[in-house]
Amino acid sequence: MSNFAHETDLLYGIIDSIKEAVIVFDTTHTIVCVNRAAELMLGIGSTADWENRHYLFTADGNTPFPIALLPCFQPVDPGMTEEAIELIVKRADGSAVRVSVSGRGLADRHGTISAWLTILSDIPVPNNPEKHAKILECQHNLGSVLNHMPAMIGYWDKNLINKFGNKAYEEWFGFTSENLLGKHIREVIGDHLYTLNKPFIDAVLKGEPQYFERTIVNVAGAVRHTQSAYLPDGAAGQVKGFFVLVTDITALKSAQKRVSESEARLRAMYDSLPFLAWMKDRNGKYIQANKHWLNAVGIDHLHDSNDVTDFDIWPEGLAEHYRAVDQEVMLTRQQISLTERAFDAGRETWTETIKAPIVDDKDDVLGTIGLARDITESRSAEERLRNYSERLSLATKAAAIGICEWDLALGVGDWDERMYEMFGIPVGTPIDYQTWSALVVVEDLPRTEATLRKLIRDQQEKHWEFRIRRQSDGALRFIQASAIIAGDPKSGGQKIVGVNRDVSNFKLIENALRESEAHLAHAQAQAHLGSWSLNLREHSLKWSDENYRIFGMPLGTPISYERFLKCVHPADRHYVRHAWEAAMRGAPYDIQHRIVANGKIKWLRERADLVFAGDGSFVRGIGTSQDITELKIIEKDLESSRLQLRQLAARREKAREEERKHMAREVHDELGQMLTALRMEMSLLRMKFAINNRELAEQIRNIMELLDQTIQVTRDVATSLRPSAIEMGIVPALEWLVRKFAEQSGIQCDLLYPEDDFDMDEECAIVIFRIAQESLTNVLRHAAASKVKIAVNLDKDHYCLKIDDNGRGFDTHAPTKTKSFGLIGIRERSLMLGGETSISSAPGQGTSIQVRIPANPKRPEL
Repeated sequence: MSNFAHETDLLYGIIDSIKEAVIVFDTTHTIVCVNRAAELMLGIGSTADWENRHYLFTADGNTPFPIALLPCFQPVDPGMTEEAIELIVKRADGSAVRVSVSGRGLADRHGTISAWLTILSDIPVPNNPEKHAKILECQHNLGSVLNHMPAMIGYWDKNLINKFGNKAYEEWFGFTSENLLGKHIREVIGDHLYTLNKPFIDAVLKGEPQYFERTIVNVAGAVRHTQSAYLPDGAAGQVKGFFVLVTDITALKSAQKRVSESEARLRAMYDSLPFLAWMKDRNGKYIQANKHWLNAVGIDHLHDSNDVTDFDIWPEGLAEHYRAVDQEVMLTRQQISLTERAFDAGRETWTETIKAPIVDDKDDVLGTIGLARDITESRSAEERLRNYSERLSLATKAAAIGICEWDLALGVGDWDERMYEMFGIPVGTPIDYQTWSALVVVEDLPRTEATLRKLIRDQQEKHWEFRIRRQSDGALRFIQASAIIAGDPKSGGQKIVGVNRDVSNFKLIENALRESEAHLAHAQAQAHLGSWSLNLREHSLKWSDENYRIFGMPLGTPISYERFLKCVHPADRHYVRHAWEAAMRGAPYDIQHRIVANGKIKWLRERADLVFAGDGSFVRGIGTSQDITELKIIEKDLESSRLQLRQLAARREKAREEERKHMAREVHDELGQMLTALRMEMSLLRMKFAINNRELAEQIRNIMELLDQTIQVTRDVATSLRPSAIEMGIVPALEWLVRKFAEQSGIQCDLLYPEDDFDMDEECAIVIFRIAQESLTNVLRHAAASKVKIAVNLDKDHYCLKIDDNGRGFDTHAPTKTKSFGLIGIRERSLMLGGETSISSAPGQGTSIQVRIPANPKRPEL
């Protein structure tokens, strides 16, 4: 209620308490107020039927007296007293009474006369003691009524001398009504208050009503907030004094403060909405918006949005579209839901917008309210789950809001159309408690009723959820409700004002998300894979349940980076800290380290994806922690097995070399000597018996040629088993290999070696030779090269072999090449001596093989 309305009600109450008959007319001579005394005098109800009958007659009792001629409507010259005339009042029951009629115009706070006061007084019978006593009794009753008024009511003449004051003056300033009479206003209210009020006093004495607020310290020392009204007694230039009405509005001020605090809480709740929210007036100007909307449109503060429309924010075409939607909402008074697609930096986004009209209690449309949220992810989820649930496709649409009021005294509800739609009830159907409770799911009804009782008892807003069975189709719907209590509990006019929202679609998505989280947790447990998230802005570090189990900590234990480091094995902490610092500078974070969990050492693989701001500062990150202890054990066993296999292969290769050496020596020495001796015998046989035997000589010559070929084959076999040149060192052996390769293939082959000879142990020389031999074989079979270059040297403490060709090359990442037995053999031969092999090649760019073998290795005995 406004201050003016409050003051008007008080004045009407004063008029009604006057024992004389009072009638108030407006500018059209229409009655706007009749006090109780006038009702009794005229014998009517609260409104006289002036159009169909007359109540006032001239002194003869037969001629109706025109309303326009009443004294209150007649102009009064300055200095003249108010005119009073005698008339006859004929009551509704036909009886008549002689009255004195007077009146005057009532000026508003601007000095304009907007109402006229007419007073009907019984003409007293001369020398009538009973009538005089009656008047005194009325005066006493009026004083009693005014003394019981909570406001200070008084009258001061134009000299500021008190003529009347009710009992409230005693409570405020310590003056009884009797002591107050005849005192100057300054003496009553004090110098300080008088100085503050003096401008208002001067104005009211000029015929200008005054309304203002003042803080007063009463006689008890309490600070009170007041609202004062100084009303002139008479028109401008004819003011005889003024009425004073001072109302204690301390409670109102306190209530206003509470309202302000409630508005702040409401604003905070409004800002807590996880989507954009706003309100506009009928002209499309924004009057309210939450922080998400302000951030989205680039406005820093809410007051900056004053007089802002869509045309100030969006492109003209989009602004016209939004304005058209707003006008449709206001015209149809229907909520509208829109799903719109847009492109943000080339990325497709979807926004769901809900717009609804704002309608006051007079059914006037004041503007629109809107909610918008990014549903891009929801639409993606809907696409994936479309085949499983049709309802899930509605998850991206608006969460409809219904508004209802419940009259606690009558037990009936007042619903808007959305509430009817939500509950599946025809619009306009009378709603009572039984109708509503019949639709609530039986299991949810006791909890819902308990919440409502607590709402009424505590007089505080409540939020809860319940389920209903929609009346129209029996569908189960989830309802999210909020409610507050409105009205005065003492007056019995309390109402529950509530908001209902159908969140069924959100419940479906929530259940699907919960199920996905359960699957993820199960998968993490199966894979021994925990996850974590770090948000520097929110100062939060969160672990999944599996992460807690991996680290051997109780679920929910507060986590910090320092506590994590304490779990890391002491020998690995520096490595982990260094890796994290490098990741904070943009390096990849994928490490393996040990932790100590419940006294046991575990191996972990930590991986993370970090997000940085535009200035390069770290913002947030997500990562995984995988328990690879079993993998490490398997890896160790596998490495041990590989080492054993490699040692076995090396031993086998060494045995094969020894066998080749032995066989080459046997073939060269034994078989070679025997074949040479046989040739010598054949030569002696030719000299003894074939000189004169031409046919025998020819036969012996053929046999000797065959023996020569056999001897050469024997030498070749011995050389292929183990070239004799290798006994002279690696360089002669490679020279022999290069020369033979060039002769057989026709491919140019160059050998590079240092001028200074270097010693190489036999085992290493054999490996270098065999690698070179295998490489040249590969060149001949696959490379189609025209030139090969072999280089061997001693680089510090390593023997180095490099073989380059200009052949067709190959893709080193192709599976068929990585499984080539020739390349595998080259690698394994170098690994047997603790060496390493690198092979680089590309299609059309030839191939390069580099081998490095320690010159002084500590090789295991094979």
